[in-house]
Amino acid sequence: RITSWVLGALVTLLYVYLVVAGVGNLVGISEMAAVLGLSLTGAGWAWLRFGIALPLIAYGVALVIGRRRSPDLRVLVLAAGLCVVAAIQLEVLHLVPQSSFFA
Repeated sequence: RITSWVLGALVTLLYVYLVVAGVGNLVGISEMAAVLGLSLTGAGWAWLRFGIALPLIAYGVALVIGRRRSPDLRVLVLAAGLCVVAAIQLEVLHLVPQSSFFA
């Protein structure tokens, strides 16, 4: 049971890391745009906000799905949600051109 709590805490920290990375992307890209004399497009703002919201939403959904399950299954559901978030973020990275962020 202690192992499940430790693993659950580690997976939760990975979700926190994804949110912090999303905030870092939002701040970094907006500062980079300002330095270049550009601004962010509406789509750029939307994608950056999506990068912050997606891990939060996935974590919430994983907690709801894992509720009333054994601790081991709850950790597996949290890890599966983390994998889904990572896969979606990789797809966004490859499908959305970087030039669409700047106006």
